[in-house]
Amino acid sequence: MKKVDLIILIFILTIGLLLRLYKLNIPLADLHSWRQADTASVARNFVKNGFDLLHPKYDDLSNVQSGIDNPQGFRMVEFPIYNALIAASYKAFPTMPLERWGRLISIVFSLVTILVIYLILLKEKGRISAFFAGLIYAVFPFFVYFSRIVLPEPMALGFVALSVFFLYQGDTKHVARYTLYVILSLIFFSLSLLIKPTTIFFALPLIYIMVRNHRLRILKNPLFYIYFLLAILPIFIWRNYIRLFPEGIPVNEWLITSVNTGGSLQRIYFRPSFFRWIFFERINNLILG
Repeated sequence: MKKVDLIILIFILTIGLLLRLYKLNIPLADLHSWRQADTASVARNFVKNGFDLLHPKYDDLSNVQSGIDNPQGFRMVEFPIYNALIAASYKAFPTMPLERWGRLISIVFSLVTILVIYLILLKEKGRISAFFAGLIYAVFPFFVYFSRIVLPEPMALGFVALSVFFLYQGDTKHVARYTLYVILSLIFFSLSLLIKPTTIFFALPLIYIMVRNHRLRILKNPLFYIYFLLAILPIFIWRNYIRLFPEGIPVNEWLITSVNTGGSLQRIYFRPSFFRWIFFERINNLILG
């Protein structure tokens, strides 16, 4: 990386950091407050009761989320890497509130994502594209807000961005280094899936990178399939394990077909209102508004 690129990158990361640090101490009463509070409560219970990653618990003992009474308070969703890191940070430095640690960790991983965006576009398209892509992710209000929430998404996105970056950096002419990068890519992709299974969609750019590096002969290479098999194996094991605790698994079927409206939960899947919700409410108003 040239000196000018380092200066530009520091400039973008500094702006992104300052925007994300704004009112870092506000309570968890903003958008998705209940989800953030649930996530923070898992971390708080790790602090209070010890780090039992196989039995994460939060403070909702009702049957509201799963439809089954949950007297133990099990919270069986993503593997609690993010929550455990919040708790560990708080135990190491208890002078700062736990939820503030959650925001800081999300901020760090969002800066990692900005870094990856800049470096990949710098190599692919040039400095101008890298600058504007990194700057947009750094300053857009939608991205700023969702980069500083007490939720695991920024960490998952940071991990999968690192997965793409290391696989992208791999040079097949240097076997040892390429092997190391592939292993790192596999680890980060697997971690991202454990935190948020929706990062499976990033398998598409990973496949593209592999095909670009090896052409279609990669499809005949067993390592291609081993890579993805090993990546999804941990999340497969975790998802099968949490079935032992149905009271801790929130009802989620509605996520595919329905949306929360001002009135109530409505089934709008592929109806006209569905496209209005996606393109007008989400993309136009929330992301670009």
